[in-house]
Amino acid sequence: MAIDGIPQADLLLANGTIVTVDPERRVLTHSSVAVANGRILEIGPAEELQTKYRFGAILDCSNKAILPGLIDLHGYIGWSIMKSLGDGLSAVNQRGLYERILSQLTDEEWWLVEAQMCALDRIKFGTTFMFSMMGGNGTRTDDPVFTRIAARGLAQVGIRARIGIGPARPPWPRVYSRWHDGVKTDQNVAFETVIDNCDKLLGERRDPSGLVDYCTALSRFGNRNVHDPVWSQDREQWVHRQAEAIRHLMKKHNVAFWTHAYGNAVEYAHDEKLGLLGPNTILSHCTDLPARAIDIMRDTGTSAGHQPRIYRVINHDCPVTEMIEAGIAVGLGTDTPATNAADLFLDMRAAMLLQRVRFRDTRILPPGKAFEMATIDGARALGLEKEIGSIEVGKKADMITFDLRQPHLYPADMIALRLVTNASGQDVNDVIVGGRVVMEDRRMTTVDEGAILDRAVDMYHQTIERGSLHEMTKLRDGFWKAARYTTDRQV
Repeated sequence: MAIDGIPQADLLLANGTIVTVDPERRVLTHSSVAVANGRILEIGPAEELQTKYRFGAILDCSNKAILPGLIDLHGYIGWSIMKSLGDGLSAVNQRGLYERILSQLTDEEWWLVEAQMCALDRIKFGTTFMFSMMGGNGTRTDDPVFTRIAARGLAQVGIRARIGIGPARPPWPRVYSRWHDGVKTDQNVAFETVIDNCDKLLGERRDPSGLVDYCTALSRFGNRNVHDPVWSQDREQWVHRQAEAIRHLMKKHNVAFWTHAYGNAVEYAHDEKLGLLGPNTILSHCTDLPARAIDIMRDTGTSAGHQPRIYRVINHDCPVTEMIEAGIAVGLGTDTPATNAADLFLDMRAAMLLQRVRFRDTRILPPGKAFEMATIDGARALGLEKEIGSIEVGKKADMITFDLRQPHLYPADMIALRLVTNASGQDVNDVIVGGRVVMEDRRMTTVDEGAILDRAVDMYHQTIERGSLHEMTKLRDGFWKAARYTTDRQV
């Protein structure tokens, strides 16, 4: 459309330093990005673009860096509201607490607020695309309503997202609870019911906003694995049954697959012909993988998500460098909401540190590659590298800006290096998703952030009351004046 012969555009990000992450990895100073219909229309000098187009809005990016929106390959919808709980629990008891809360103590409104909180958490740190499992350990696919509500909450905030749905870990049937007017009703839910629910959701997955999509997901392949803390003999009988169900859903709905993988999991999935490795699959964590597993991932086109701030990664080696050198797409994930902040800049630096410690070499995993992992490499893992992950003409306009005029970012030279080594998600100033400014000058434009935070407090206290979890809200013995917790806390 043109007025007085001048073409119309929606938004101009004017006069900033653009870290494009395009194929040439250009960093453009005193440059602007024109946006129209949710996509990047043109990149060039501000004065030239302002003469060429008439803009609906102009965002002044003087003294700012303009970056592609960050991509988080691993998270959960299901623990943002309750993230303070679980400190001092053993890994087994912590998982039990998570599962009980998510499957027994939550209602529809809880999942709406939870999803909004997850989206806010990431947007405020500069993440514009999030993958999240629907509930994690206690996956709430017992009824499609929970996923639909969560998708609505994400879209309301304005983040781009993919929700992983599938069966929770066996055994089956499982008990799930529903709440109406404060009254709890328990129901035994069969494996087949959950798969039918996933089938329904995948069949209706077109979100009117164009932001939220679904894929298939499992917590584990489920095989015997010394590196997997949740394996048990009675659960292994479900391996082929759940793999068959996921394969059917992937083929029927042409969707991707996501799961955790440790130790021998990749080799097992390949040798047992589970049919779950390939270009549409992302394996998270990928710790203690032998060389053969890396070869299998390379040959099948399987991608990886690295979560360097999670304890199991710190305690075990993730062959990030070897996977990258093999040509595998390796992105970053926060594995939050949890006690870790959803700040991918912390993960960039943690990934660099862990690989350099592994090799005792400061030349390993340069900052530019760490930034690529959080942007274009994450997009490649998702199969979306032609749509997001860099600032290029024709791509979706998912971008973030940083106020560079701060002591820890000044002098503003070698911007791409300085942002990775010194910046944090708290420095993100503006967030644009699909050409829409969803956060401007750190204020949300899409939702009432304060109202959501207040509602999250209500949901937190409601959950504590329902589960009689008051003791879990107290700092445990040994929190102060001790070098370690010496006993497990009881749930």
